[in-house]
Amino acid sequence: MYTERSIMRADVVSKVIFEYATKIGSARETDASLRLNADMARDLVGADRCSIWLIDAKAQQLWTKVAHGVEEIRIPIGQGVVGACIAGKETIVVNDTSLDPRFLSSGDYAVKSLLAIPLRGEDGSVIGALQALNKQGGFTQEDVDLLGLAAAYSASALETQMLREEAEAARLMRKELEIAHSVQQRLFPQDPPRLRGLDYSAHCRPARSVGGDYYDFIALDDGGLFFTLGDVSGKGIAAAVLMASIQASIRTQVLGGVESLANLMGTFNRAVYLFSMEDRYSTLFCGLLDGSMRKLTYVNAGQVRPLLLRSGGKMETLDRGGLPVGLLEEASYEQGEVILETGDFIVAFSDGISEATNGKDEMWDEAEARRVVRLNAGLTAEGMVRKLIAEADAFAGDAEQADDLTVVALKAV
Repeated sequence: MYTERSIMRADVVSKVIFEYATKIGSARETDASLRLNADMARDLVGADRCSIWLIDAKAQQLWTKVAHGVEEIRIPIGQGVVGACIAGKETIVVNDTSLDPRFLSSGDYAVKSLLAIPLRGEDGSVIGALQALNKQGGFTQEDVDLLGLAAAYSASALETQMLREEAEAARLMRKELEIAHSVQQRLFPQDPPRLRGLDYSAHCRPARSVGGDYYDFIALDDGGLFFTLGDVSGKGIAAAVLMASIQASIRTQVLGGVESLANLMGTFNRAVYLFSMEDRYSTLFCGLLDGSMRKLTYVNAGQVRPLLLRSGGKMETLDRGGLPVGLLEEASYEQGEVILETGDFIVAFSDGISEATNGKDEMWDEAEARRVVRLNAGLTAEGMVRKLIAEADAFAGDAEQADDLTVVALKAV
């Protein structure tokens, strides 16, 4: 159930994410990008200050690349809470610094609470830390999750700067894209929980190093499952930034409680419209399975219509919904509801599948996708995902992949 506090919190988080996403995506200088990341981190969790710490291995010190309210700070490696965060490679939350012997007090600024998160490079090594200071009421696990997004952006920007100092422009561009790809892949669900009564799987293969397709699985406290599949307009870094922002915003709103999926989509649509660039929008399918894994409530905001293959062979489409999110400021949505039986298959896919193109500029179509799904109803969810992508690839042949390919499959078992 929504609470007034969770609704207000979700709204604030959405505004902060979309306000900074465009700025970060368009920042040309690394220092400017890091300052924006520090500002976003501070505003995301409602902290008073934020800082980004790096390691000076030669001097055996930690120092602030960005720090709100003060000049550069340097401390010996391993000292302070931030030193323990980097040395232990772990997130640390301290909501009463007077009780933590690791805390180093200095200057006239009183620190009562802090949150430190390691900045990890592409290979998993810790290259620094993001630290937020003084949140009224203390920091929570939700704050840790939210700052993970800012930490990933900061680590990517820092690695880019390090490479810029040692590599030519062409090699740097390739590495930037590799880092961005790695960050983006980490935003997809890594180890979705096993759920009784449901077999589910998904895969996204961008047309470039980074893309605008996305999917997510969110396990809910009541035993249910919320899942999404979306496709941001455009390609490349700009689309990827908006994709990550949308995903983070959806997670925040859903974890605050879902009372009406249609109302949630309407609220989210307005947020995307107000805080993204004018030519950016996203098709989006959202599904909500209850704890029994048999009742599905969904909204389809302009996404390719997912297929529902019944165990008896009947094929249905999930088309209740409305316009893509972010296209118009005000849009209303209709939610649909279906009851699943054992053996029923839900298969959702982006237009990179249904519009796969071969060397003759001929396009695959939804009818072919339906045929593949119908003929392979006996597969597992993972098997269905692999099969659909393989068939689209077989049709395209040697032609360059023109669009991101994403498939989400769920089977009632």
